[in-house]
Amino acid sequence: MEESEDRLSLPRPRWANAEIAVWGGVGEDDLALACGYLRVAETAARHWIAHGPDDLLPLPILYNYRHSIELSLKWLIRKAAQCALREGYAGEEDLSPSQLDKRLRTHNIRRLADCLNRYLALLDLPKVEQRIDPESWSQLNWLDSEDATGETYRYAMVGHGAGRAPARPMQQNVNFYEQVNELHKLAHLLWGGYSAHLSEYENWQIEYMEAMDTAGY
Repeated sequence: MEESEDRLSLPRPRWANAEIAVWGGVGEDDLALACGYLRVAETAARHWIAHGPDDLLPLPILYNYRHSIELSLKWLIRKAAQCALREGYAGEEDLSPSQLDKRLRTHNIRRLADCLNRYLALLDLPKVEQRIDPESWSQLNWLDSEDATGETYRYAMVGHGAGRAPARPMQQNVNFYEQVNELHKLAHLLWGGYSAHLSEYENWQIEYMEAMDTAGY
């Protein structure tokens, strides 16, 4: 009985303070959560690679990478909108936080990627940086074709009512490594690369505006 209970319990950390987790507060945003989902996905993917195929792991791994990508896109959209407003954007599209909240109530990767492209084009960036790079765009399109609603990697059955159907009606043999490796690179690029670039752009904006204020313009 004791041996069975041990198997049902996780090992306790060596130090008492290591049992405590901290979340919430002003530092928690979509990018922070994207990092967490990315780390979980990478840990599981490396386990799958190191310890041999385990067919129960690939779909949860794909879901965690996908959700990290979705959250990174949402953070990038908000940041690009903030930068556009700081530059004085006054176009037709409402970039206010309340409207962004409504616009981002979607799990559709293609819709989010299109939105990010529109907002990047509003910024004073080099032409090549006003759109998602072609390789990442291709991967985002593939991900959208595989799981447009955010349900396919989460459930065995998808849809509602009469349209409810198996997510994977036919058994397939998939080169999972190639798929997950491309998502791994994409997730890291969005979370670490694009976010750092937009943050630097925002810092430049703020410094420039402060300098203009100091100069009396």
